[in-house]
Amino acid sequence: MPKLFLPTTVAPRRTSSNLWIPQHLRQGVKRIAVVFYYQKSSGRIVVGFPENFPIPPSFEQIGFEKIVCRSAADVDLWDKKFRAQEKREEEMTDEQREAFEGPIRAWARQQLVTSYMNARNSINKAFCKAALDRLDEEEKRRKMTKESFQHIVGYEDGH
Repeated sequence: MPKLFLPTTVAPRRTSSNLWIPQHLRQGVKRIAVVFYYQKSSGRIVVGFPENFPIPPSFEQIGFEKIVCRSAADVDLWDKKFRAQEKREEEMTDEQREAFEGPIRAWARQQLVTSYMNARNSINKAFCKAALDRLDEEEKRRKMTKESFQHIVGYEDGH
């Protein structure tokens, strides 16, 4: 029976479950907690650096505090607040954009419909139809919503 070769400098160790583990394999390292920075005055939430880093001085000066999430429930709670804030910001910018671009888009659509109805040949009619279809596609894309999440929240239970 051949002998198992083990280098003399690396002796295996035995665990409590009676398994032999080489010394060069380290024990599991503690995971670093998820950190958010929160500003009470504005209710603003920002994803922070790992917990072993201090809060940036510029954030401290404007009133942010460090929130360290040690449990999955804390991460879920703060991530939900963060996603709600992000959604509000996205909707606000969409509303502002619509206030400016809406009348221009409506005027362009009206002109294209008029040109489509009064087209003298099939080439002009096809061009107007393609432009109207493109406006419809952009309208659908503008109405799409997005939802962002942190990797730790989005991929649980092996999914």
